[in-house]
Amino acid sequence: MISFLRGLLEKSKITRNTTPKVVAILFALVLWIYVMGEVNPEDIKILNNVKVQLLNVEELKNSGMVIVDQKDFTVDIKISGRRSDIYNISIEDIKVTADLRGYRQGVNSIPLEISSPANVTIEEIKPKQIKVKLDKIVKRQKIVKILKKGKPITGFEVGDVTVTPREVFVEGPETKVNAVARVIGEVNIDGVSEDIKTKVPVKAVDSEGNEVAGVEVSTKYVNVSAPIFKVRSVVIKPQIIGKVKEGYKITKIDVKPLVVELKGREDDVKAYTQVFTEPINVGGLSSTLTTTANLILSKNITASNLQEMPKVTIVVEKIESKEFVFNTNEISINNLKDGLTTNIGELKENIKVKINDARSILENIKRNDLELVINAEGLEEGVHVIPIKLNTKEKFVGVEIIPNEIEIEIYNKDTKKLEEMVNTTM
Repeated sequence: MISFLRGLLEKSKITRNTTPKVVAILFALVLWIYVMGEVNPEDIKILNNVKVQLLNVEELKNSGMVIVDQKDFTVDIKISGRRSDIYNISIEDIKVTADLRGYRQGVNSIPLEISSPANVTIEEIKPKQIKVKLDKIVKRQKIVKILKKGKPITGFEVGDVTVTPREVFVEGPETKVNAVARVIGEVNIDGVSEDIKTKVPVKAVDSEGNEVAGVEVSTKYVNVSAPIFKVRSVVIKPQIIGKVKEGYKITKIDVKPLVVELKGREDDVKAYTQVFTEPINVGGLSSTLTTTANLILSKNITASNLQEMPKVTIVVEKIESKEFVFNTNEISINNLKDGLTTNIGELKENIKVKINDARSILENIKRNDLELVINAEGLEEGVHVIPIKLNTKEKFVGVEIIPNEIEIEIYNKDTKKLEEMVNTTM
């Protein structure tokens, strides 16, 4: 511009109207400066969330390394330039790259490189570098565990679950793979009553059951199958063989648990109304015995709630005796014909009842629990000797009645009354 003006001045020496021309040129110059400064000035623009492009990621994987918790890195960039130049600039016009070549395992600070249009100046970039954690790629074999969701129909139970494949590979950053405790899937058993056969998705989880992100499982689905068994509650029945020592008695048999749940195919389970133990020999026993006994079950039936063999307690007690004394007028007469009566109320003889049994039983016997009876069925008037019987709800080891029979006279009620009247008048 200066050289241009100088040339004009030199020409003006030989040219007429010099002053107006110079004034016009100066005015044009001022106008140009004004336009450039006011109409299209220098300006600044902030571009937020400009994506960082990672270079040589595949080369990194080929070297056995991988980015841990890979995410989209972004930066904020301040640019400057003429307003008309930067007005239409967008984040797509700015290219930010980070080259991963040559970095090692661990946290790495990687500088950023920026390319932009020629008429734009990069004033500032935040951050100037990104932190990338690199880790070795490892592959480990993990067991697949299937979790059951819900409950079958009442009276049914799920058998052992079979999963194929049983083990799968988990691949990813070493720190992530090390955090994987197992691979799990979930099968819905709510309301089922028939065998299960399905496919379920699986995922890698840590020891607390939280999904581990950033790893890959070699298979997305596994095959799951499980039988559905019928469950039925039945009583355990101890099988006792042999005889206890003479003079002793089994007074109680206790089983723990008393009830067991049998599990198997529905048709097989229906055949059981109770379940027997293997035989328990009490031959010659003279004291209480506590033992365990296996249940007798077919091979396709299991006791699902039984953690250990049932415990059987056989209480054995010595036989003792206890005596009760009754008066003859306490004897009841059964089946006596209408119109007849007896002289049993006039007899003064005592009847002794001796009961033999275990002490625990004898202690609970009360006199009111016993009744002496004679049977007058078919007997007519006259003197009769009738056996005395003991009427009781209990069945004792032995009962002795002394005397065991009684002599009574049976006669007509009216005749008896007449005799009494005659005796009274005399």
